[in-house]
Amino acid sequence: MKKCIQSEKGEILLDTDRDAWLYLAPRGGDAGGAFGRGRDLYLHEEEGLPDIYYIHTWSMVPGEDEQIQPISIVSAEEFLESRGLVLAAYPEQRGSRVLRSYGYGIAEEF
Repeated sequence: MKKCIQSEKGEILLDTDRDAWLYLAPRGGDAGGAFGRGRDLYLHEEEGLPDIYYIHTWSMVPGEDEQIQPISIVSAEEFLESRGLVLAAYPEQRGSRVLRSYGYGIAEEF
């Protein structure tokens, strides 16, 4: 899926076929089953521009539309942490590390 977004430096093309995927939701089964819908996390990198994280919402159910939604790095971290993963691209911005130092251990406690 592709989507154009506007930035200060012009149009940016987000493309799930070309951008780096950070998390792909499980797929399979029938359209109405447990893996018939999902949300994937992607990273768009382009020289001279800040990294753009985005969620691709998809469905195998006929008639349901796909969507691409840019998100902040904090939201990308939360998305991965809720799935037991860590985004290590910018360790200096990890607010969860501070909370863990106070004894909090899982994302749901934040």
